[in-house]
Amino acid sequence: MPHTFEPNLLRAPSGADNGILGRVPSQFVAQACKTLPDPACAVEDEMQVEIDAGWAGRVRLTFRRQRYSRPRGKTTYFSWLCRHAEPVSALGD
Repeated sequence: MPHTFEPNLLRAPSGADNGILGRVPSQFVAQACKTLPDPACAVEDEMQVEIDAGWAGRVRLTFRRQRYSRPRGKTTYFSWLCRHAEPVSALGD
């Protein structure tokens, strides 16, 4: 019986759902990342931060904790990765 390819419709392609992240200046993403707790000690895997991003206005950034390790898996590291950005209305969302 020939194998047929079935695309995974439940998962969006990488980078497809990042909102307005590409329009937020990188210095504001870095500034928001500095306000987060140490990723190795954080309890939650996903955190949100609201910042004033200059000309982009008020923005809510969603960070996800990323785990990675060196070759052979002897040491594990954690970092914050900004995954999504959305505008926040002036009246408060």
